[in-house]
Amino acid sequence: MIVTIICAVIIFSVIIFVHELGHFIAAKAFGVNVLEFAIGMGPAIFKKQGKNTLYSIRAIPMGGFCKMEGEDEDTQTEGCFSSKKPIPKIIVLAAGAGMNVLLGFIIVTSVVFVSAFQTGMMPSTVVESVNPEASAAEFLQKGDRIVKINDAVIHIQKDISFELSNTNGNECTIEYIRNGEKMKNTFVPMQLEYDDGTKAYVVGFNIAPGRLSVGSVLREGFFQTIWMVKLVFVSLGMLFGGQASVSDMSGPVGVVYTMNEVARSGWLNFLFFASFLTVNIGIMNLLPIPALDGGRIIFALFELIFRKPIPPEKEGLVHIIGFALLIALMLFVTWNDIARLITGFQ
Repeated sequence: MIVTIICAVIIFSVIIFVHELGHFIAAKAFGVNVLEFAIGMGPAIFKKQGKNTLYSIRAIPMGGFCKMEGEDEDTQTEGCFSSKKPIPKIIVLAAGAGMNVLLGFIIVTSVVFVSAFQTGMMPSTVVESVNPEASAAEFLQKGDRIVKINDAVIHIQKDISFELSNTNGNECTIEYIRNGEKMKNTFVPMQLEYDDGTKAYVVGFNIAPGRLSVGSVLREGFFQTIWMVKLVFVSLGMLFGGQASVSDMSGPVGVVYTMNEVARSGWLNFLFFASFLTVNIGIMNLLPIPALDGGRIIFALFELIFRKPIPPEKEGLVHIIGFALLIALMLFVTWNDIARLITGFQ
């Protein structure tokens, strides 16, 4: 567990560093003065003054920040964030999340490559064999390539399980290509039940190995990243739709515990979880919530549409309230994480 905690600290630090680096690079590109770029929080243990930016490493190896001139006040001098047009502001604010998603793509693509190199095969959406008990066995044949389930386009194997998870076992349509011809049928998913009691729906066929190449690895990594993004939005939809509650959310304690469980199944699974974590953090940061980048983007969009910025003191007050609510939420989910751990150990 100690090793997992250390790895978790490193991973969180890298995720936040990459996020802030995205803001830093975009700010420099649009001529915004960056007053300080810090790795970590708390008192500084190392400082180096650059031409315009103070670079620092701080004592607590969690977090970091990119402090831009005029970020929280209405200063119209050249080089201030507040003096820039709305589009550059939006790009600078969104760059952190963009870098998180890019990091997720790099990690998951590396996992795909190592896994494919070890096994000598790539995942695919081509049928190798069909379970005779499956409904789809009436029409699927070896060599068929699945391209669509219901209205969802299938790019990778994970897309199949993703779409079937939303069917509740109801009849589905499936499109596939056989000898260059697109065909369409209906089937009823098979239900599987795992040792822990969780259920899953499957078409009922084994996947044929795909061809290992640079292009196939990059393609798989790209669409697995897209799959992660979709998973975040589905989770949010469940939260706002009432299928999940705030008490189901996890904070840092719960994430570290999950990391420890995932680590037991192998370091590739651990890295895959890390890639999902960075994509998750990036997308969550774009939510239109005050104090998050997405909340700041809403104010920039307001300025873009109405050609007039909201007074900075009012925007600052909204972000302060939002930050306080986020801290309260973090304390709540952390308490839930600890309570679940205590209950699990009893």
